[in-house]
Amino acid sequence: MKKHFFFLTLLFVVAFSFTGAKAQYTKLLDFNGTVNGSYPYGSLISDGTYLYGMTYEGGANDLGTVFKIQISNNSYTKILDFAGAENGSYPQGSLISDGTYLYGMTSEGGANSSGTAFKIQISNNAYTKIMDFAGTANGSNPYG
Repeated sequence: MKKHFFFLTLLFVVAFSFTGAKAQYTKLLDFNGTVNGSYPYGSLISDGTYLYGMTYEGGANDLGTVFKIQISNNSYTKILDFAGAENGSYPQGSLISDGTYLYGMTSEGGANSSGTAFKIQISNNAYTKIMDFAGTANGSNPYG
């Protein structure tokens, strides 16, 4: 006995109505040197409330800054001014976060003028230098 199979194919036609939506752009901040840094470097990261980032130069010592911008109202807060030997200078790369701390590096400054690795506690902006790069012993001038 032969079995016959019939396949029924349904074709659905969907029409989309499209109105030409324009992309909207909102400037959050103008970097202007001493007050809030200059030459933003790396990517912004977000915790849902703030955007965090760094500038390569500018700030009180013209050695770079760490900052945050509140997403809901675009308010800017400078978290840190880099100061050379004390805490590094010229940060490069992007910050990363584990939810408690922001982590980053500077390409110069620190005790050996070879850069630093640091963390900043998100809840109170407390800065901690994790290490000073020292050349042969542990590398120098990180960019990542």
